[in-house]
Amino acid sequence: MQRLLLTASTMLAVLLYAIDTTVANVALPVLQGNLSATREQASWVLTSYLIASAVALPALAALESRLGLRRAFLLAIGGFGVASVCCGLAPNIESLVAARFLQGLCGAVLIPLGQTALQNAYPRELLARAFAVLGVGVMVGPVVGPWLGGWLTENFGWRSVFFVNVPFLLVALGGMWFTLRGEAADSPRPFDRLGFVLLAGCLVGLQLAIDRGEQLDWFDSPEIVIEVFIAGIAGYMFIAHALTTRDTLFSSQLLRNRNFMIGLLMAVCVGWPFMGAMVLLPQFLQEVQGYNVMGAGVLMAPRGLGLMVAMAVLGRYAGLLDPRRVLSLGALLSAAGLMAFAFAPADAPATWLTLWLLVQGAGLGLIFVPINTVSFVTLAPALRTEGAALMTLARNIGGSLGVALIVRGISQDVTANAQRLSSIAQVSELQSQPSSLAWLLGEIHREALVIAYSNQYVLLTLLPLLLLPLVWLTVMPRGDRSVGTRSAEQGSELPPH
Repeated sequence: MQRLLLTASTMLAVLLYAIDTTVANVALPVLQGNLSATREQASWVLTSYLIASAVALPALAALESRLGLRRAFLLAIGGFGVASVCCGLAPNIESLVAARFLQGLCGAVLIPLGQTALQNAYPRELLARAFAVLGVGVMVGPVVGPWLGGWLTENFGWRSVFFVNVPFLLVALGGMWFTLRGEAADSPRPFDRLGFVLLAGCLVGLQLAIDRGEQLDWFDSPEIVIEVFIAGIAGYMFIAHALTTRDTLFSSQLLRNRNFMIGLLMAVCVGWPFMGAMVLLPQFLQEVQGYNVMGAGVLMAPRGLGLMVAMAVLGRYAGLLDPRRVLSLGALLSAAGLMAFAFAPADAPATWLTLWLLVQGAGLGLIFVPINTVSFVTLAPALRTEGAALMTLARNIGGSLGVALIVRGISQDVTANAQRLSSIAQVSELQSQPSSLAWLLGEIHREALVIAYSNQYVLLTLLPLLLLPLVWLTVMPRGDRSVGTRSAEQGSELPPH
């Protein structure tokens, strides 16, 4: 019973953080008007949250080793709740941005801390089931966020988007208080302050450039050039510092662990299409298929349903399956679901969309748990929190990079396709017929959108396929190759089979 309460509390906390990564997007136009903010100022409500998340993750291992898992987790949940209240009470845009920054700082560590808590609480044969529950929160949250944000904003105002977190966080906090254990380390590893500053500078510069690039026309903007320059210099200095310093920010055991390093690369490849499809799908449904906001939100539900069903099945039978085979199947299903949308007609029926969204979701569900398993199976227990933070950071970077490139790609493709189609249709010959011209231009724009979305979905299809060769470069302990495998206690690298 205690273990179930811990799992439910962890999943609830992670779900709320995952929802909050996207829940405010829909409310931006409303809060912009209510707080008399410019569009530029309102965009910082999202940007500050992402920047804070990037800054918090590299310092998590040092924090957890000094406070202990229990106090670190309780502090993060409590801080996230306080920040949510401050967001809801914000009298102006400046205070809202500051509160969102605090929310991002506290919320970013919930996923890796939750992963560590479950790894410590569950035996090997039940770990996959616990990861499946955690994965529901991580993957379903961004799907539910836009729909929930729109419904709350429309019925209760934009402040309710933040206030709704509080009662659920109190429940999660109570569950953690009575079930979670984990004391501070007796002699924590020294904290690499210079390494943290350099990595934070690199991540902040990169996140700013990614998040604001489309808005400022990328490298035509001096701000983007400066941000990329700072990110590059800070990143180079961090690598040089890490190679020449004894007590680095991250343990050298992580960098020498083949499974974990491959897992980081796979996390980037998963974050890109996951968040990328989250951006493409609602726009495709509204701009091409003609659904309204609520209709698009409802039609996105099969993706989350497929994910939950796949995770439930995997959690039940994980002990019998090789995680590398499961991940390979998930990658193929995910690629098939994405490729179907690359060839989707402009008038695709809802049943067709629902089928392939279920396939997409099932593929993601079969990817999430095996990635965690193969990444941590050869990692020492003492490195779990540090490794989980890096995995979350890699997935976030992949998602941010994917969204930025997709938005830019669609913008460029739509313009180029519209110009090409206009020349083919000889639009200039209809200048004397306004009604016919307006109809033709509308059809050209719609067809240009279809082609643009198709091109981006083809690109997204390739990313899950990259997982196929990568996952088979990892190794599993002899005699125990199930998805539910727990980390090897010695944390040493295993020889390939």
